[in-house]
Amino acid sequence: MKHSRWVIGCCLSVAMLVPVPHASADNTAISVSTNLRSFARFGNGNLPSGLTFLGGLTLTSDNKDFGGFSGLEVSRDGKRFISVSDRGHWLTGGFVYEDGRLKGISHPRLAPILNRKGRIDGRDSHSDAEAVAAWSSKGLEGKMIVGFERRERVERFNIAKHGLKAKAKHVKSPKALSQGQRNGELEALGRFTEGPLKGWLIAISERNHAKDDSLRGWLWRKGKTREFHIPRHEDYLVTGLAILPGGKEIITVERSFQRPVLVGMALRRFSVEDLQKRNTGPGKLLFSGKLTSYQIDNMEGIAAHEDERGTIITVISDDNFNKSVQSTVMFQFRLH
Repeated sequence: MKHSRWVIGCCLSVAMLVPVPHASADNTAISVSTNLRSFARFGNGNLPSGLTFLGGLTLTSDNKDFGGFSGLEVSRDGKRFISVSDRGHWLTGGFVYEDGRLKGISHPRLAPILNRKGRIDGRDSHSDAEAVAAWSSKGLEGKMIVGFERRERVERFNIAKHGLKAKAKHVKSPKALSQGQRNGELEALGRFTEGPLKGWLIAISERNHAKDDSLRGWLWRKGKTREFHIPRHEDYLVTGLAILPGGKEIITVERSFQRPVLVGMALRRFSVEDLQKRNTGPGKLLFSGKLTSYQIDNMEGIAAHEDERGTIITVISDDNFNKSVQSTVMFQFRLH
């Protein structure tokens, strides 16, 4: 979701520049520079015991369409990622690791998200992509689904077959997705590819409130819909979700912004048993912190994958194309 400009009253960390190789010669390859970025402003030990920081990056590019990244999905092996922007673009690339820590990205590509006719839809109301997730257990090797906010809808793209030129295909979703505040409806999206809810889709709104101010969410499959409500953590709003490997839990990334307090990020964990209740309960809080204690930005996208040591969480920020005071940021954490 877009916000008016805010003043960030601290300097962001800039370390060594990591070179990023170009992709093969095509019109989607772009140049992106990455700077290492710490998470906590005063060392990296200020995390709860359930998380270990695995590296952070600030991403910059001269491409005018680079920015606004609101959704994120990572390949099953953790080597590649795909993101979507609220101005209707795909961003893809690979991760560069050193000794198990995130050090850069490789082969970045940027391309417009095409509509059902295979054309670019330049209308802001039609191109506001806020979430992306894998459709099947193939992950990035299969089809992807994208959630759009201002003209609320879910669409599927056969990325595996057609790459970033894939056409949109409509995915039926609950009508209630359109009942929230303007520019505050569909914000987080996923599809369970394993576990007790295999085959079910899940979506959570940003400002579609229930009467008790909790956030409305939905599970749906083949015409069946279950609504659930997530109690708010302090002043935070859900901006993304990731289904954990095994399909038995999700993690939400949540964003706080209320003047004069600066932007904040929270991570919460919910079981599928929680999600099948009308009121999920508060879930398990994994992290909650704000600028200036942490070098976060407007964190909106989240993804999860596994390695030989367990689950890794990746988050990305939406800079709202407000590059004078905001940044495109990526962080990775190990979940214990």
